[in-house]
Amino acid sequence: MTVAPPERLAGRRARLLAVLLACLTSLALAQQVQLENRVYEIAGKLRCPVCTSESVADSSVQLAIQMREIIQEQLNEGRSEAQILAFFQERYGDWILLDPPKRGLHLLVWVLPVAAAIVGVTVLLILGRRWQRRSHEPIAVDPADLERVRSELASEET
Repeated sequence: MTVAPPERLAGRRARLLAVLLACLTSLALAQQVQLENRVYEIAGKLRCPVCTSESVADSSVQLAIQMREIIQEQLNEGRSEAQILAFFQERYGDWILLDPPKRGLHLLVWVLPVAAAIVGVTVLLILGRRWQRRSHEPIAVDPADLERVRSELASEET
C-alpha cells in the first residue's frame, strides 16, 4: 500500500471541506426559504392595517413589512401559527384576521346572507305557485263588454 503525498491529501481535504460547506450552505438556504414561505403563509391570513383590501403578505407598505418581520421573529422563537395570529388579534382585534372568527357580529355577517337567500327563494316559490294557480282560473267577463269588443273587431275586419 502506498501513502499519498501530503499535497494530495490536503487537496482531498480541501475538496471534502468544500463539498461539506456547499451542503451546509444549501441546507441553510433551504431552511431560510422554508421560513420565508411560512412567514408569507401566515401573513396571508392577516389584513394590512394601512391598505385594508390587501393581506400583510401582499402589501408593500412599511407597516406590513414590519409585521412580516415580527412573524419571522416569532417563528424563530418557536411560536406556532395560532400563537402568532393570537398575538396580532390581541393588538388589533378580530378585524386584523382575513377570516375572522364566526361569533358575535361576525356570525351575523355570515348568517345574514344565507338567511336572506333562503327567504328570497321561499318568496319566489310562493309567488310562482300563486301566479301559476291564477293562470288556470277563468276570467270573469261582463257580457256587455264582451259584446262591445266583438262588435269592434267585426267592424275592423270589414
